[in-house]
Order: sequence, then C-alpha cells, then structure tokens
Amino acid sequence: MNSGLILSLVTALMWGVLPVALKRVLQHLDPLTITWVRLVFATIVVGSYYLWTGKWPTPAKFTRRNIAILGCVAMAMAANYWLFLAGLHLVAPSVAQLTIQTGPFFLALGGWYFFSEKLRRRQILGFMVMLAGLWVFYSGGQGQAGTEVLAGIGTRDESTGVVLVILAAIAWAIYALIQKFLAAQFPSSFILLAGYAGAGVLLGPFSSPGAATSLTWSQGGYLLFCCVNTVIAYGCFAEAVRRWEAPRVSAILALTPIVTFFAGIIESTVVQGEMFRPISTNSLQFLGAGLVVAGSMAAALGTRRRQMEP
Repeated sequence: MNSGLILSLVTALMWGVLPVALKRVLQHLDPLTITWVRLVFATIVVGSYYLWTGKWPTPAKFTRRNIAILGCVAMAMAANYWLFLAGLHLVAPSVAQLTIQTGPFFLALGGWYFFSEKLRRRQILGFMVMLAGLWVFYSGGQGQAGTEVLAGIGTRDESTGVVLVILAAIAWAIYALIQKFLAAQFPSSFILLAGYAGAGVLLGPFSSPGAATSLTWSQGGYLLFCCVNTVIAYGCFAEAVRRWEAPRVSAILALTPIVTFFAGIIESTVVQGEMFRPISTNSLQFLGAGLVVAGSMAAALGTRRRQMEP
C-alpha cells in the first residue's frame, strides 16, 4: 500500500480522535493550561530531534526580519491551539471538527490574495458545497437537544464556541501562509519547532501548570495522549506531504470529521460521563456533515497537483 496513503490515514485518525480526548481533559483543566502543556511537550520532542541530529539552520538565516516572522508564527500557532480548545469547551467534538474544516477555505483565500494563487473552478465549487453543508448542519441542529454525541448546538454559549473555532481556523490559515513564506529559509520542521517554543513562551504566564499535578492517572493519561497525538499527527502529516501529492493528502484528511463522530460514539459507550447524551438521528445534520466532507475532498482534489519533495 502507498506509504503516503498510510501516513495520511494515520494523521486523519489521530486528528479525528484528538477532540474527543481533549473534551475529556477540559473537564479538569482550562484551555490555556492544556495548550501550554501540549506545546511544551512538542517543543521537548522536536527540540530533542534537532539536538540529536544537529541539523540547525545556519546562523545567517536568523536575520531580524526572519526572527520577527518566526515570532508571528508563534502568535498564530498560540491563537490556533488556544481558540480551538476554547471553542471545543463549548461545543461537541464533531461540531468543532466540522467547523475547523473552514481552515483550508481561508488558506485558499489567503493564497489567492497574498501569493496570487489561482482558484480553480472545481476548488471553488468544493468550497461552496462545504459552506452550504455547514449551514445545513447548523440549521438542522438549532434547538434540538441530543442531536450530537456529546452535546447539542443552538445555545448562546455554543454559538460562541463555533465562532471561536472559526477564529482558530483563520489563525491556522495565517500560520500556514507564514510557513509558506518562510519555506525558502527554514525547513518546515524547524518552523514548527519555533512555533511550539514561541507559543509556549507566550502562553506560559497565563497557564496554571500546577493544576496538572492534581490529575488522576486516568485524567493524566488523556492529557499525555493529547500531547503524544500532537507530535505524531504533525509528523505523519509532514511525511505524508513529502511522499504523496498534497491535494490527495488533503482529500484523505477531509475524512477527519467522520473519525471524530465515530470516536465520540465509541467514547460515549465506554465512558458514561455526564457530558454524554444519547444519539438521535437528524437527517439534516447528517446531510450537512456529508456535504462538508464531500466539499472538502472536492476542493482538495481541485487544487493543482504539486511535485513531491525529493
């Protein structure tokens, strides 16, 4: 089987189950602290790789301009991680995962505006289908308690959660655009390391790491899984793009919301917490979710194919 396909599937699986695990940790820790712990863990792992290999960028690369741009990477990553968790705290994992699919849409708009990238007709059609699917999904969930695995949507807090996740998607697009701008100066893994470390420094003063020491073994296990998930998922994603065409990788990742939905079902049957509600079928929401996935895949496959890195 194609290694790029396997790595893409692993990434979709890891990103799909992550919101369900994060939702569980959010019962005991605040979003800022969880984000800070994940960033510190990722910094240690990726930083250890660079210390072991010694493949640091040459000092000449660290101009004032590049350092300032790396600072922007850190701010965008900090905003993305924190806003997504803050939104996830108010909505169901499946709702958050569907909403974060708007990220590629904002990335495409940014690429068109800042890099003069062309939007192909199939790509535009895919985004239109995705946005229509989101509208159908949210419309179908208004005022219907229990239509989601973990929570319904429709209250003021839940609407705020959706807005926060959309802002997280915008922050992710900004990060991706800056990374694209820096690609000629630094490898993607180093840009990721700079983002992890810088975001950790930015959020450190506002977090409460001592609260993590009060977690039980089970709760700590969920948090550790989220930390490990962050490193593995991004590592597999970067390697998948290196070995396979980026649009095909993106098409596989469009399946992530489906993984989240079923992960929520499995979690609800294994761990009967108060946050879980019984599932009731809502044809409009299922239709909307299907349109989001189909539109995301169409938009991804509608992009111009890129040559794989050597």
